Parts: sequence; structure tokens; C-alpha cells
Amino acid sequence: MELEITENNSNPLLHRQELQMVIKHDTKATPRRKEVIKNLSETLKAKKNLIIIDKLNNKYGKSETHGYAKIYSSSEALNKIETKPSIARHNFKEEKTQKIKEVKEKTEEKSKSVKEEAKTTEDNKKDEKN
Repeated sequence: MELEITENNSNPLLHRQELQMVIKHDTKATPRRKEVIKNLSETLKAKKNLIIIDKLNNKYGKSETHGYAKIYSSSEALNKIETKPSIARHNFKEEKTQKIKEVKEKTEEKSKSVKEEAKTTEDNKKDEKN
């Protein structure tokens, strides 16, 4: 994946940089937001949690993706301006930890119900023998 920034505008009113970029991915599929954010943070020395990818558009048959990203100067500015869904779309770590917690809770509930069922069947067998 080769990232080329075609336009870099500073927007001091909104406390952010606005970037137009072209991503060339000859042999790979269209890059995910997470990959683009990682690449942008490495090239521009910005924090990953302050980068919002607005658009990633690729044209049919081409291995080029055109994108638009915003890099905020602080998390306060980001939370003031961006909508909740767009912020949620970019919080990868929180989503993963939340999903892991949900899966753990479900498996614990299932194991408890299985143990309770096993106890009741054992108790029923003991009652039948007596």
C-alpha cells in the first residue's frame, strides 16, 4: 500500500488538517480504515485516535483509492465537531474490547445454565432411584 497525500489544508477554525490522498494498492484489496489510519499516523506523526477518515472511494477496475481524512489537534475539538457515529466508526480498540466482554458474558451465562441443568438431571436421577 502506497499512500500519497495530494492536498494538505490547515483549518484553524475547526482545529484540524484536511487531507486529500491517493492510495495505490496494486496486488491487494481496498485498504481498511484501520490500515489507512495507521499509515497516516506513521507518515504525519499524528495520534491515531485524532484521525477521522471521511471517504475512501475506489473506481471499478483500478487499484487506486481516493480518500479524504481529517486530523484534529485535540480530542476536545474532535468530540465537538464530529458526529457520534463517525467517532464510533473509528474507535477500533473500544469496539474489540466491548465485543470480547459481550462474548465472555454470554459464554459464562451458558456455562452456568449447563451446570444448573446437569445438577437438576442428577437430582432427578437420584429421586428416581429412591
